[in-house]
Amino acid sequence: MDDKGIKQDIKNFYWDYCGRKTAIGVGCSGYGRKEFLRNIETDLSVLMKCYESGFRYFDTSRSYGDSELSVGKFISEIDRKTIFLATKSSVRQSGGVKFFKRNFYESFDRLNTDYIDLFQIHDSDSYDICMDEVIPFLSERKKEGMIRYIGFATRSLTAQSQAIVDGHIDSVLSYLDYNLIKTSALSVMELAKRYSVCFINASVLLFGLLKNDINEGRYKNSRGLAGKRSEFAKKMKDLCQSMGVDIIDAAIQYSLLNPDVDITLNGIKSLDNLESTINAIKQPLFPEQWAAVFDLQRTCENINIPDEFNY
Repeated sequence: MDDKGIKQDIKNFYWDYCGRKTAIGVGCSGYGRKEFLRNIETDLSVLMKCYESGFRYFDTSRSYGDSELSVGKFISEIDRKTIFLATKSSVRQSGGVKFFKRNFYESFDRLNTDYIDLFQIHDSDSYDICMDEVIPFLSERKKEGMIRYIGFATRSLTAQSQAIVDGHIDSVLSYLDYNLIKTSALSVMELAKRYSVCFINASVLLFGLLKNDINEGRYKNSRGLAGKRSEFAKKMKDLCQSMGVDIIDAAIQYSLLNPDVDITLNGIKSLDNLESTINAIKQPLFPEQWAAVFDLQRTCENINIPDEFNY
């Protein structure tokens, strides 16, 4: 393995398509979900197809239903050393560190592996408990070789920034905060670059907001800041449509376009998702099309405003 740190290491696991390396990986939040009527056999077939298509970075979490079990079944079918495996566990006030430690050890059995490349703190209720107890625990496991890197995957951008400056983590995962209609993670991205911390970007489609009708699903009748973002998403979709650009292509490529994003995670839970992801990367926007996108972004006064979450 590369000993120059995670930013260099993950380059060995970039998606290789016909000899072209692209900083994208598979987000596995849709696997093992009973609400999505998933089963391990279906999940395995899609994961194997992703692998056969050249994907080598896989990100899951204990919070994603039985996703770890599906990914673990997949791992049992391949050479473990050929993929970069990332998972996560939350730290809640109820259960706290004891809950986190139990999840940590159980993840190895669920994932069918004796080491995890990146173990991330996921949506913690408190930053203090992470620094006082969780980071020291993970640091010891890192010394033992159980994990190779420690990551911070919280919704709080403030917590991510403080964790970077404190110097005990190798990566941050930004979720819903760097995309076509919301760029509030830029300050975290700049800090990550300064401190040589890996910046991982996830959910560039905002729970499907950029893909689906904004009058449907979780964004229906949104008010306040969410409502303003829904309105701006509609403008962005209309712009892309007027240019003959698929909004999915633009959303994925927008993240890939930024050299300070070390890897972009796209949720691929079906063969259709896999096909659309590959097609998105194969259909680059022209400079004048990007110029139109950037011009529209400059008209959005709340594009850099972060949502507030527990610190």
